Amino acid sequence: MNRRSFLSYAPALLLPSLPAFAQGDPAPGYRETHRLRVVNRALGAVSVSTDAGKTWQLVGRVIYPATTVTQGYIAAEYAEPGTVAATAIHGHRLRVTGEDSSRRIPAIVSLSPREYLGKPTNKGYGGHRPGGGAAYTNIAAGVSLFRELAPHVGNRVLLEGTSGNLSPLPLPFVPTGTGETLVIIVRVPADSLVEVVFPNVAGGTVRGLFASGAKRDLTQVVQPVRGVGRFDGTAYTGVGRLNTAHTGVITVGTAPVDGYAQEGVGKERRGGFQISPVWHNSRCEEAGAPMVLVLGQVGTPRRKDIEGTAPLFRDAVSLGEAGTVAVDVQIDNGDWEPMPTVIGLQLDAFTAPGLTRVWKTAGVRRVAKRGVTAFRLRLPNTTPGRMVAIAASSAGAYVARQKQAAKRGDLPLVSGTVSVSASAASRGAAWAQLSVDGKQQGFTNVPPFTFSWDSRRVPDGEYLLQTETYDASGATVSVEEKRVFVANTG
Repeated sequence: MNRRSFLSYAPALLLPSLPAFAQGDPAPGYRETHRLRVVNRALGAVSVSTDAGKTWQLVGRVIYPATTVTQGYIAAEYAEPGTVAATAIHGHRLRVTGEDSSRRIPAIVSLSPREYLGKPTNKGYGGHRPGGGAAYTNIAAGVSLFRELAPHVGNRVLLEGTSGNLSPLPLPFVPTGTGETLVIIVRVPADSLVEVVFPNVAGGTVRGLFASGAKRDLTQVVQPVRGVGRFDGTAYTGVGRLNTAHTGVITVGTAPVDGYAQEGVGKERRGGFQISPVWHNSRCEEAGAPMVLVLGQVGTPRRKDIEGTAPLFRDAVSLGEAGTVAVDVQIDNGDWEPMPTVIGLQLDAFTAPGLTRVWKTAGVRRVAKRGVTAFRLRLPNTTPGRMVAIAASSAGAYVARQKQAAKRGDLPLVSGTVSVSASAASRGAAWAQLSVDGKQQGFTNVPPFTFSWDSRRVPDGEYLLQTETYDASGATVSVEEKRVFVANTG
């Protein structure tokens, strides 16, 4: 096996030019599964489209918008400027600066789940802290945007204009939190990566299986993994599920989902291990650590190799779908079986003595002879048709959640024709406008600027009503917003 066989898959997956990508043209070797749209403002919509942006389904809202950028992490260097640099259960990272001759770490903007609002203060948190550089959503970690709808590493980040046109993200990009709209067209290889086998032995060949039936040697194992560590976000991931995929790391969870409190608060609930290229690993705090499966070419000098390349560290690895198992194990060279549950820092958990102890603690009478001898990553072959059902399910789950919130009184529950009035304190206003989730619904120049909105023209669900008044010169006098839940059926 030579260097060419390791990288033979990469040339077919080169990204198309920016103009073609921005206009939504088909890319050779790729297929579009869905689009994600984030309006970066307070209460801005987070939506998904499975018909190339013709229609959108609401899956969440921005609670606090991104108002700046933050310095990224080492692996962000391997991402192309203006693309998704990392996708994870606990937040996605977008590279928003170009190449830098001074070799500074690129700046990034994040999309974060509700559990990570503000600066994490939990004990032992070691992940990226986006601060004001994140659009914090009301979507939970490990679901929807942060699981089955997640973008793939390498997807382009586009900016939507006022007329709905898409253009490449201007670099450097600094968000203001005033409504800039980011669109990610999620394109994946047409020949999906569906399985990867990682022998847990130095010198073992890592092999990939693709949807077409093709099999390829991808790389080698430089260092086997011996145990697990406390990786952030793994309390929301699940046993044998993917926690993170970025240009330098794949993280696998070994702990059950347990989000009763912030990670690091109370009992330890995290657990997982990483898969990483040897050069990137040598640059990190986890260099040579026993909870990292290190990949590369055995017997060659350390140098940048598979970092940021397909299929393992760009394009092909997704976070999977809810309820699916992503990674299972082979123990003592036996049959494939589920990943063992391991919580906390247990640096020998995959060795024979460590695994035997894990089983004993769980009440399992079993003795390991060699420990975990291989891992198998299984990925869904998510077609555009399958994504239609996934998107509908995610949007339906959000509607159901918000309906319960409305029943509790957290949102106004409305039906039929709804009367909406601009602020009575809008002195000097000459006319007013009503918008529903950013779409203009009416104008009036007759005080007290009251509108009648027929909610029966839209599906049941959550909507953002906005009234804006203007003076005679067209300057804004006042803006009012209110979320409501429309319930005309059931």
